[in-house]
Amino acid sequence: MRITVNCENRNRRRKVDLSKAKKVAETVLKTFGKKDAVVNIVFISNQKIRALNRMYLGKDSSTDVLAFPSGDTAGLRSQVSGLRKGFLGDVAISSDKAAGNAGEYGTAFKEEIALYVIHGVLHLLGYDDRTKKSRKVLQRKEHELLQKAKAVI
Repeated sequence: MRITVNCENRNRRRKVDLSKAKKVAETVLKTFGKKDAVVNIVFISNQKIRALNRMYLGKDSSTDVLAFPSGDTAGLRSQVSGLRKGFLGDVAISSDKAAGNAGEYGTAFKEEIALYVIHGVLHLLGYDDRTKKSRKVLQRKEHELLQKAKAVI
């Protein structure tokens, strides 16, 4: 097996370099020593991510990233259900939010996209941001990985 990152852009209003998004996700997975991993990433609008946020988290607001871990870090569920071994999960990213935040924070759109890809993959790897302490750990790891990812974006 190998690392497989599937990327799709479903937001026609925002062009996203999918090959660079894949490279960023691969960088994160390789940094964590993952050799067999499958991740799906979809870029969507604020409207679509708001619907997902409402449906799955009960929050009626748009957000930047939603991650849906498979809960299958050992590959056990995939053997039972027929899913591909190593499937880590799905990440939904609002490219509208990335564009808005890039303007607000004075960063490049491609850096915001890279940050959101990193954030989503970290969630799939078990990092969370529910508490102040876990958020600080996640943010430190994001910063470290973003520095590495700048070589591929």
